Amino acid sequence: MLTAVESRRERAARFLFLAAVTLLALLLRVRFFPFESCDYHQFLHGWFETIRQNGGLASIGMDLGDYMPPYFYILALLSYFPLRDLFLIKLFSCAADIVLAFFVMRLVELKYPRGFAGPEAYAAVLFLPGVFLNSAAWGQCDAIYTACLVACVYEFARGREKSAVAAFSIAFVFKLQAVFLAPFLLLMLLKGKLRARNLLIFPAVYLLAVLPAALMGRDFGNLLTVYFRQAGQYTQISMFLPNLYTFFPEDSPAWVSTAAVFAAGALVLLSLGFLYGRKFRFTQGTVVSLALYFVLLVPYFLPHMHERYFYPADVFAVAFAFYFPEKAYLPVVTGLCSAYAVCHNLFEFHFIDVRILSVLMLLMLIAVAAHAEKLTRGGRENRVVRAWKS
Repeated sequence: MLTAVESRRERAARFLFLAAVTLLALLLRVRFFPFESCDYHQFLHGWFETIRQNGGLASIGMDLGDYMPPYFYILALLSYFPLRDLFLIKLFSCAADIVLAFFVMRLVELKYPRGFAGPEAYAAVLFLPGVFLNSAAWGQCDAIYTACLVACVYEFARGREKSAVAAFSIAFVFKLQAVFLAPFLLLMLLKGKLRARNLLIFPAVYLLAVLPAALMGRDFGNLLTVYFRQAGQYTQISMFLPNLYTFFPEDSPAWVSTAAVFAAGALVLLSLGFLYGRKFRFTQGTVVSLALYFVLLVPYFLPHMHERYFYPADVFAVAFAFYFPEKAYLPVVTGLCSAYAVCHNLFEFHFIDVRILSVLMLLMLIAVAAHAEKLTRGGRENRVVRAWKS
């Protein structure tokens, strides 16, 4: 039992550590701010300039691009600041990195409520190459939806299903890739850890997200079909994500992609059927393991995946390694594979055959699947989460 003085010292040390890590992480990111990615030239700069020229928030009724409106709301707010658009976009994405790291810290602290494991996880996320390159070099916003996915799992681990569904819903209205975690929510529903009525939060959040744009004049049907248009935008079966389809020819016919989508769906359903048939306790470690399994499984077996779509898996792998320290190799391998894929896009790196990385990612997926299988046999994780309300 810590004394009051020792507790104050621990809090002070923790605050100083977090402040120092955050400062160093921001200094690292600032070095990449002048870099202009292809996505910035093709999409982000044009969107931002259109918003600025059309009155900031007054422009949100325009059909600006293939993102959901909430991201454009943020760009509209940023447009009022007298800074270069490139820096404003990246500053916001870096702020999202901090929120992401915070939720990973809180997730880890469920297992280690005292000590420095949580702040160490915070630091690990902020310095993941795939994380700081995504925001500071690429100007992407994957930290936003991934932070919400981590918050979703964190809330499930605390037995707070409404908050978990709300967090997932917010993730979804920022990026379609939130669906990588959708099988996890379906498993919670099948196992009675999520009540069906709470799923009504999802359409409510979606409608709230699109309502301002609709009220400002944007076509409501267009807002409801944003993701359907995104889904059909890319025809390449492999887009340098190290997944199964790096072994397929680039000119694979359309029927191969269709079959691949159905095969991926079948694998998800098989996993859900297997887990549904097992009786096991939902411990904090089990929740983290299953979340990681699905965010690895889905992008590995889906075609048309971008280079950065293992981003949620890289982040969940950090939390997983803190829950199960003997698996510390996992975030190292997944993080390096993802970092190489990102650097290939940003800096045209090409000194490793991506198929090698695909095999490594498959091995990581198998390792997580085997671990989850052991846990659902009543494994060694004995720390039970607070009971879900019935």
